[in-house]
Amino acid sequence: MSFKILTDRDNNSRAQVKVLNWGKVNYNNNGHELENFDWRRLLEVLKETPLRVKELPRLQAKCNNRGTYGFRKNDEMKATEVLPILKEKVAFLSGGRDKRGGPVLTFPARSNHDRIRQEDLRRLISYLANIPSEEVCKRGFTVIVDMRGSKWDSIKPLLKILQESFPGCIHVALIIKPDNFWQKQRTNFGSSKFEFETNMVSIEGLTKVVDPSQLTPEFDGCLEYNHEEWIEIHVAFEDFISNASHMLSRLEELQEMLAKKDFPQDLDGARKMIDEHTLLKKKVIKAPIEELDLEGQKLLQRIQSSESFPHKNSVSGNADFQGLVPKVSSMLDRLHSTRQHLHQMWHIRKVKLDQCFQLRLFEQDAEKMFDWISHNKGLFLNSYTEIGATHQHAMELQTQHNHFAMNCMNVYVNINRIMSVANRLLESNHYASQQIKQIASQLDLEWKAFAAALDERSTLLDMSAVFHQKAEQYMSNVDSWCKACGEVELPSELQDLEDSIHHHQGLYEQITLAYSETTIIARFINRDLNGVILMFKHGLDA
Repeated sequence: MSFKILTDRDNNSRAQVKVLNWGKVNYNNNGHELENFDWRRLLEVLKETPLRVKELPRLQAKCNNRGTYGFRKNDEMKATEVLPILKEKVAFLSGGRDKRGGPVLTFPARSNHDRIRQEDLRRLISYLANIPSEEVCKRGFTVIVDMRGSKWDSIKPLLKILQESFPGCIHVALIIKPDNFWQKQRTNFGSSKFEFETNMVSIEGLTKVVDPSQLTPEFDGCLEYNHEEWIEIHVAFEDFISNASHMLSRLEELQEMLAKKDFPQDLDGARKMIDEHTLLKKKVIKAPIEELDLEGQKLLQRIQSSESFPHKNSVSGNADFQGLVPKVSSMLDRLHSTRQHLHQMWHIRKVKLDQCFQLRLFEQDAEKMFDWISHNKGLFLNSYTEIGATHQHAMELQTQHNHFAMNCMNVYVNINRIMSVANRLLESNHYASQQIKQIASQLDLEWKAFAAALDERSTLLDMSAVFHQKAEQYMSNVDSWCKACGEVELPSELQDLEDSIHHHQGLYEQITLAYSETTIIARFINRDLNGVILMFKHGLDA
């Protein structure tokens, strides 16, 4: 029976696929086994073909139990779930391999096959089929069914369960001849109906498929196998893997928490997040990695000291046990590396949170200075145009301003400290360096504008005091100047007249000079007053 199906290897071409006995799939063009194709896709194709109705459900069950590679791993099932039937040794994995490298599944001789519930047997088979590695399972299982001491009619139900429920691929089923070999004449188990090959063999015939070094002593082999030890090791292994996986899951949750990049927007939030981060470290420290490490080391020692463990220069040994060692070691490495990574992530996050706290503290201090400058700028502007109506008033304003300027210099100490903090944060490679630069630059700009206005007002008040002093001196001399100019009696002598003219000219120059000095200062005051007000408003409001 041939079908054209689309394979994963080439989405643009179709390959001829032949299905033989519902299980052996080959390319028609080269005869190689087709491993990488989608069984569900095959089922969809076969649904469109005239198959017998009773055949389709069986194929559908098989396709549902297979993945892309024909295998479905049942990772969640544990030995403790099938422990009763497992202890009965209805079937076991010795760890042996056939000559192709496929795993060997053994059903030892027993006389009470009919007492085993089929559902229990299905679960046991499903569990055991999951033990070998996926790479080994791909090669197909060799199933050894020892019918010695059993009734021949019990083989058919077992093969049927393997046909319908085995989650992996069976290469061949080797049936060891029963004690009364001729009973087989009365039982036809229909080997042509099975997906896998079935062969009747003797004990000696087993060696054609499986080397004696890979057979247990009941089959005249030399592979050591202790069923109770096997159960103990696998229960311990699965418990360790479960505990370690649970711990890894918890550690990964902590990693997700530490990987967060959000930061609080205020000082209280930063302080709270630092406290929470400190508690998180306690969770990391309390993680029982040492206990799990001790459990794993004991398990490794238990596995490697097993009689079935393959030792150096040994031709036989439980390969499945050998496969447990790297799994345990890998899990231990993951636990340690994850915790180490957690410690690193915690310290990195701790640095960031400390930087965040320092940033919010810096922003809070800077905001206080911005508010102070803004408040005092308003007060300053309201009184800026007041320069005094008299010399005494100007001197009083000058004293008040000097006191105000001195207080402002005390504030500058705080601003200078904030600028120093900004420099330290920038030198520490702070994550918000650009933001810190902007705040520091703006604060420096506003303070310099405010300080410049203070200096300008100091100059202005100095000029006001001088102006009023000269103006008052000028006004106090007006009467004497008028009296000197009001003398009408002229001297009779020429020399006296020349002296009077010279004296009058000197008086005129004195009056003119005093007036010029006073008006010049007045013009400077008027110019600087208007200019400084405009500069101050624009500079601080920018």
